[in-house]
Amino acid sequence: GPAQVGPSPAVAALSRRFAELLAREGPGAGHSVRELAGVLGVSVSYLSEAVKSATGRTPAQLVRDAQVLEAKRLLSGTDLTVQRVARDAGFADAAYFCRFFRRETGLSPGEFRRAVVRNHHAPRSLSIDA
Repeated sequence: GPAQVGPSPAVAALSRRFAELLAREGPGAGHSVRELAGVLGVSVSYLSEAVKSATGRTPAQLVRDAQVLEAKRLLSGTDLTVQRVARDAGFADAAYFCRFFRRETGLSPGEFRRAVVRNHHAPRSLSIDA
């Protein structure tokens, strides 16, 4: 028969369930891929295969993406300490969180926060005709 395009329905469904579980639990829960696979009732290797074939990313990458997104949201939208942001993004250790955040974004949490704040306070548009 014709070559199958994209993941099978079962694989796509598992990948979707993983994404939903991750969104519901939130990165602050600090769940490992192993724990999430357990909740979904599948092996880590099957989950990894399914998610990778459906999204092009590994479950671990999606967990990291969720953690970065949550950290960015908290750094830009709150005055929480970096320590607290780390905890809320699922990291017990703030120093490790800072290394993780810099590796993922190229900025330290403090640099990211300052850059965002600077952009928020910049004049919206400087027209030449003004």
